[in-house]
Amino acid sequence: MLTGVVGAGWSALDGSGQPVRSALLSLSGVGRVLGVVTALLIVVIGVRYLLYFRSYFFFWHRYRQLEPATSEMLARLGNLPNVKIQVTTRGTAGSLPVIERGLRNVARLVDEDPDLYAGKLWVEVFTESAASKRALDTMADSIPFENVLVVEVPTDYETPNLTRFKARGLHYAVELRRGGFNRLPGRTVIVHFDEESVMEPPELRKLLRFLATTDKLLCEGPIYYPFEYCDAGPVCRAMEAGRPINCYECRHVMESGVPLHLHGSNLVIDEELENRLGWDIGLTKDGQPFIAEDYVFGVKAYLTEGPEIFGWHGSVMLEQPPFSIRSAYRQRYRWVLGVLQGLQMIRLMHEFQALPSADRRRLLWGTRYRLATFALGLPAGVVSLLYITYQTARLATGIPIQRLPEGVMLALVFVGFLWLNSSFIGVWYNVSSNPSFTFLQRWIETTRVLAVAPVAGIFESAAAAGAVLMWALGRRQVSWVPTPKTKAADEAVLDGAAHE
Repeated sequence: MLTGVVGAGWSALDGSGQPVRSALLSLSGVGRVLGVVTALLIVVIGVRYLLYFRSYFFFWHRYRQLEPATSEMLARLGNLPNVKIQVTTRGTAGSLPVIERGLRNVARLVDEDPDLYAGKLWVEVFTESAASKRALDTMADSIPFENVLVVEVPTDYETPNLTRFKARGLHYAVELRRGGFNRLPGRTVIVHFDEESVMEPPELRKLLRFLATTDKLLCEGPIYYPFEYCDAGPVCRAMEAGRPINCYECRHVMESGVPLHLHGSNLVIDEELENRLGWDIGLTKDGQPFIAEDYVFGVKAYLTEGPEIFGWHGSVMLEQPPFSIRSAYRQRYRWVLGVLQGLQMIRLMHEFQALPSADRRRLLWGTRYRLATFALGLPAGVVSLLYITYQTARLATGIPIQRLPEGVMLALVFVGFLWLNSSFIGVWYNVSSNPSFTFLQRWIETTRVLAVAPVAGIFESAAAAGAVLMWALGRRQVSWVPTPKTKAADEAVLDGAAHE
């Protein structure tokens, strides 16, 4: 009955409707091609979702630390390392309040037991801006925690290899520490924060417990995105829903010791290791600065130190989504371009050439597959939309739809189910970490994100596809433009772009 009603509507719009039906029948071959291409793309991407959910279902207990850690427990453990929380910032507009938010959470932990924590926890902020240095000094004086050091990276500072962007500031910190800056007795680790990063006291205690009982020198943990959540647009919130499930893959990557991916926040590095390797990564073969210094550092650590140093600490860090589609697009574009730079670099390293061929293939093709599935989301989304539109038009005009083989249809439905659930899991982690959401509001937001997810997926994969295309065309220029940390700062960037 529904087909007849819709078909009557098409006939009313087109007289008898026969020309439309004839046109659709003539496109049968195109429809088959669209169906086959859709199936191939989605199955290729679906393999990666299987890897996510393998980790999700079988290794969920290793994803994050579930057992609480108390100050009394840590005092009994002893052997706590010194922890330096490092924030490396360009000092752009809007960065101060989000940095302060992270520092105040560290101060909250110290306030729980000053005798235990005051001698073990430090915060070091390295900024590119003199004005930011003055503002950060004032802010640090207002926090009830004395172990906050603010350092300005001199404008004329150059690394031996002319490293630029964030890695320049990171290496400046390394050179200061090599010279004795804030040297502490005993083992020391560096916990890298982005500007907006927050690790709340319960998670900091879990991290300290892990560090007191592990021999791993380079570790990571999961990241959720609850802060300033409602200030971000619906598409941006849906884009961030895909990231927590990615951390299930990060867990596998870090525990396997082959750095196919590394994120620069919630990255914990033994100070001796960081001082030994440094961040002086230089320039690419094209003369461009590296934009994914975290990935490059991870690969260098793997090639020089081996896979045994990698681990997964499982303490959750909280951050915030980009506020606009433009900012989210630029962020994803930088990620992919940075990894492409890293892949170009490692193939030229003699340490890489010395690896067994199986290890070389695993490192290169594992990373390439990750990038490919990210970028293929765009053609998969576009082709799927064309295919669904074509089949809907056939149905509406009374023409039977073209059926794909049952096995292929089942595979597509299964992959679609995995994809939808990955968004569900991610948004639930994000909103559950935001105390302002009631239980009902969490479900409303989850429903909203799932409705927007197909559009968000196309925008996100468009950034990856754009980066791959520009790289292939030789357009490899990069810049360090941090994602704005407040809605006002994001709007100012958009206004400036509109007037260019």
